[in-house]
Amino acid sequence: MRRPLLLIAILAIAAVPAWLWLNPPDLRLAIDHRSRESALLYPREATGRRCAGVVVASLPELTAPEHREALRTQLEQGLMAPENRVEVGFVPSSPTEATDTPAWIIPGRAILQLRGVPHGYLLVHASPAQDLLRIARRRRWLSSGLIAATRTATTATVAIGETDDGSHLVATLAFAYRTGEEAETALQELMQKQGDFEALGFAARPGTDRITRQTKLLVIRFDIETDIVQRALRNR
Repeated sequence: MRRPLLLIAILAIAAVPAWLWLNPPDLRLAIDHRSRESALLYPREATGRRCAGVVVASLPELTAPEHREALRTQLEQGLMAPENRVEVGFVPSSPTEATDTPAWIIPGRAILQLRGVPHGYLLVHASPAQDLLRIARRRRWLSSGLIAATRTATTATVAIGETDDGSHLVATLAFAYRTGEEAETALQELMQKQGDFEALGFAARPGTDRITRQTKLLVIRFDIETDIVQRALRNR
């Protein structure tokens, strides 16, 4: 019996890192608790990425005007930092009501989301989601159809990386909802606009509606040519 027991023990020990990899714990960031958006920047992954500079330079738009200059300096230093991870908080101009899931707590599923993009170097988490959506509407970062469909989302998380050859920026947006029905309704609204270039309609794989309903998450992936991203962000 010793060998089977030893085998079971080895398998159990080996399963712990795998479980933690697939189920990472929530992260509590050392940032201002008034923040309604937070970001994790990974300088090592960002090194050599074509869009990292312009993407990171656009982040101060998420904070109040009086904090932007200091944040730009922090982000510039962060890109050159030897640390594996830089934590950033975005404080609004006027205080807002506290939320059940504050922005300085990054849910474990967001870490999985970042792992899902190639060479992921930036994760932005917003709680509540409406503040981020309002800025995205003003800066024209997202289409009107997408913003309308996600109006009832409670939180929003953006993961950004780039392909191996640097030809495309890859971004995933995850919107959390209170119920599976709300998430599925948002998915259906996006699908109704399929083929509408102005509204940026989307196509979904079979079974997406079931997964969206079960997880209460609407996840969208963008693959955008890096040349387009650079031109767009430099002009805004």
